[in-house]
Amino acid sequence: MLRNNYIHSIFQVIIIVYLPIVILLSILQVYALNENFYTKEFKKNHVSENTKIELEDLNRITTELIDYLKDRRNDLNIFAEIKGKKSTVFGEREKKHMKDVKKLFQRGFILRNVGIVLLIGALLGLSKISENANKAIYQSLLGSSILSLGIMIFIFVLIQEDFYKYFTYFHKIFFENDLWMLNPKTDILIQMLPLDFFYDIATRVIGSFVGIMFSIGGISFYKLRKS
Repeated sequence: MLRNNYIHSIFQVIIIVYLPIVILLSILQVYALNENFYTKEFKKNHVSENTKIELEDLNRITTELIDYLKDRRNDLNIFAEIKGKKSTVFGEREKKHMKDVKKLFQRGFILRNVGIVLLIGALLGLSKISENANKAIYQSLLGSSILSLGIMIFIFVLIQEDFYKYFTYFHKIFFENDLWMLNPKTDILIQMLPLDFFYDIATRVIGSFVGIMFSIGGISFYKLRKS
């Protein structure tokens, strides 16, 4: 009996912890690998004017960048017409940074996929060992929603206060070097993806995440009250 209670608790903790991770990484993938989102941001941030690269070429470069992050191509030796002259788009520092970014994305994909497997296992496990499986599952979903919403709202408040500050903290935590410190006057990568781009993607990811977790929490609370 004690062993079942212990396993029961482990399954609930897995749901509480991994559900928001899987949802957050999935939403991030939707935006970070969405070519239409990039095109809208290029127009909004006047990227064509700043880089002297036509929008059509910017879209092609984006396609190749996304293919690189998806591991569909091995390098970023990309050429485009810049200021009327055909030349390489990214310098060595930019390529090295994107190699680090790619590694981060690949780890994120692995974490998300492992999380999906653990979630399925935990849900099936609760269904088998719990006397009231539905209640246990809804309790886990509600707990996950409350915890993740609290954390995400706190993060949203912080980035509203000073996005650049916490964007910098993010890079210092997840990157072991300073290759991410690019020159906006000379480096095409940061001209294509300025700070406003990352602010927009962050707020959209947070907004979508909050909406999904709030819905899950609301449905779970309703089901628990009804039962």
